[in-house]
Amino acid sequence: MMASIATKEARSLLRDGRLWTLGLVLVLLFAAMLTTASMQRDAAEQERAHVEKVARQQWDHQGDKNPHRAAHFGMYAFKPRSTLSSVDPGVDAHVGQAMWLEPHKRNMALFSPAADATPSIGLGAFTPAFVLLVLVPLLIAVLGHSTITQERESGTLRMLHACGISGCSLVFGKWIGVTVALLVVLLPIGLACAWMAGGEQHLGAFAALGVSLLVYYITWVGVTVLVSVHCHSSRMALLVLTALWVGWVFIVPRLSASLVERWAPLPTGAAFWQDIGDDIQNGLPGDGSASERMKAFDKTLLADNGVSRLEDLPFGANAKRRLYRDSYSTHVHELHFERLWSAQFHQQKLLGWMSFISPYGPMGTISAAMAGTDLAHRHHFEMAAETYRQKFTTWMDEWDLTSTKGVTSFEDKYAGNAQWQAIPAWSYEAPGTGFALEASALAWAQLMAWATAVAAALWLSTRRLNP
Repeated sequence: MMASIATKEARSLLRDGRLWTLGLVLVLLFAAMLTTASMQRDAAEQERAHVEKVARQQWDHQGDKNPHRAAHFGMYAFKPRSTLSSVDPGVDAHVGQAMWLEPHKRNMALFSPAADATPSIGLGAFTPAFVLLVLVPLLIAVLGHSTITQERESGTLRMLHACGISGCSLVFGKWIGVTVALLVVLLPIGLACAWMAGGEQHLGAFAALGVSLLVYYITWVGVTVLVSVHCHSSRMALLVLTALWVGWVFIVPRLSASLVERWAPLPTGAAFWQDIGDDIQNGLPGDGSASERMKAFDKTLLADNGVSRLEDLPFGANAKRRLYRDSYSTHVHELHFERLWSAQFHQQKLLGWMSFISPYGPMGTISAAMAGTDLAHRHHFEMAAETYRQKFTTWMDEWDLTSTKGVTSFEDKYAGNAQWQAIPAWSYEAPGTGFALEASALAWAQLMAWATAVAAALWLSTRRLNP
């Protein structure tokens, strides 16, 4: 009987012109936004590749100069954008896309796309993910709010009870039928995403995103049917569902973000860099100041090599001292950046638990994770860029260490293009789907919990289904 009711409900909705009209509008809107976003992403990737090539050519052809001055010429490390980032730009739209790599200092990412974007009048980013996560649930509410109330209002609900049809078969049949009709209409969106996913490297993330969206839509349909069960009129059901949609999609995320920012604030940029500078200059507890550390290092260095002056060392004294200073500076930067990242991940976890009030919260986290545009992927990229920065600056100083003796002037030009070209080029390989699934594990659990809770609530409501 449940299958018959589901078939009847699906056919009824598919014959309803509203479903095809509104569904077609959403499909066309999604297609237009996806096409635009994909073109922008392709253009950005071409520009990134061109800038990377030009920047590398400039590095390779600096000419003759002091190696340390060459190192200060610096490099850029750019974060490539995944194909699915066209669907959900995530945090990448608000953070820098390139890291400036130079000696002595670890930098923040530069060139945020949001800085060049036009004002959105507070409406938020209008992206393909907005259609999938925000507008489709509204479509579900508009089309499914009367699934049970219309049966009650027309008197057919009493007749169905009289025929012996159980409330469980009726409610779950309606749930399945609305879901099937919705998926049929939204099938072009799935095909467009599958086509866009392209190569095998994106199939895992695309499949995971598809599964999460399926659970998300099933949950919203379940909520819609549940509200329809407990309301006595279709008008009241639509009003309640609209209020839930506004609250869950717009109010809860923004209110949660404001509370998290107040309860667990991040340090200001000025305070962050000031603390790093103080720890380098004054030293960590028990280490002494920079001058004291340098004097102790010089004393040990001279004693170990049996000389009384830096000029008499059998290797480059400046390079050796820089390696020591940079090692300490790197350690201080790591401590402070680890605290900063821990604070950001703590904020994210708090936000995840607070936005658990709504199914939109965990779905947004999963969407960004599968697109490779969440905080975890950003952290992975910046750590890779920092590792490369440390390597290339160390390579330069180690070459300088073995190529000179004693103290050399920064104005001495004793290295050329061959040395710069010997430094391996920057390359970045984004983590796979397993990494994204691990990073969004809590959100997956929350989304599944929502689906389970809705199913349980529907089952309980069938016992009290009032004709």
